[in-house]
Amino acid sequence: MSLPVLPGNILRHLQIARQDKLMESKKKSFIVYFDSGTSNTRIYLLDFRFQVLYWKKQPIGSKDSAISGSSSVLRKGMKALYDELLETCRLADKDVGQIYASGMVTSPYGLKEVPHCQVPIDVEHFSQKLYPYREEQYFEREIILIPGLRTDSFDFTFVNNMRGEEIQVIGVLEDIKGFTGGSAVILPGSHTHVAYVKQNMIKGILSNFTGELFHALRKETILSPILAAETHLDEEMVRKGYECLRDFGFNRAIYIAHAMRMFSQGTPEERFSFAEGVINGGIRQSIEYYCFNVWPDCKNVVLIGNPFMHQLYDCLFEDSSLISNIHWFCDQDQRPFSVKGLEAIIRLRRAT
Repeated sequence: MSLPVLPGNILRHLQIARQDKLMESKKKSFIVYFDSGTSNTRIYLLDFRFQVLYWKKQPIGSKDSAISGSSSVLRKGMKALYDELLETCRLADKDVGQIYASGMVTSPYGLKEVPHCQVPIDVEHFSQKLYPYREEQYFEREIILIPGLRTDSFDFTFVNNMRGEEIQVIGVLEDIKGFTGGSAVILPGSHTHVAYVKQNMIKGILSNFTGELFHALRKETILSPILAAETHLDEEMVRKGYECLRDFGFNRAIYIAHAMRMFSQGTPEERFSFAEGVINGGIRQSIEYYCFNVWPDCKNVVLIGNPFMHQLYDCLFEDSSLISNIHWFCDQDQRPFSVKGLEAIIRLRRAT
């Protein structure tokens, strides 16, 4: 039986209707993703191919909730970001299929405290651990929360955790899947976390206090003049800072930075670089300890960070007997590893 031949104008209207229906289905598949940390929150609009169509960062985070004693300040800030996204992109709330959020939103000062998942854990298992949460105060809709990770040990000195970095780690796994042996993935930040990964599994965590320490020393101590000015790194002074940390310990080493200024030793760049070597040198010490005692199969170190952090850590590990090379991946706001990680998680959830 042959199909009837439709007049051109009717056929054209049908084609337009199909296109409109397709566009409407694509609009409903928009995803909004919040990456919320201690001090900043980023929002991303993703299309059905997980491409970033829009993003923005605001200086709002769990720290603001902790200071105010209420999570309302974070909720209100996130909703303001969401409303601005909808207005800028000419969308309505109904056009957004799902909202995801990772980071400190699952902490006591976030949207909802969600227990950490325990490592070791593979990505497929982790993708099934997301927590649907209906936010009634501002959004009046469901937000899917991505939990953090933690280690467990009878010895509290080996307890570690992360919130927000786990999704970046998942995002970089595709890029390092060809590496031989395990990899220590460094994620610099307020708390510099290191994730030990092998194949498609996150096997361990090493947590450190760096960005917060730098901020406290810059804002609340006599070292403020040394750390206040943003400058380039003097690699020789970074190495010198690490050597003093190794030989004298943190208290004496950081005092030397102060003494350099007091007695006009070195340039501002040299003093700044020395202090960076002291503050971040502990990351090398802790990673080397873990690689020797806890992660003996660790063959690679991977850094997710900006060019400044790459130069700093490349310099710190330059003469390490355990780590000879750092594989650097520069995180981009237009396509960050957190978005890549979210895509991997969603695709796994859809496949099961």
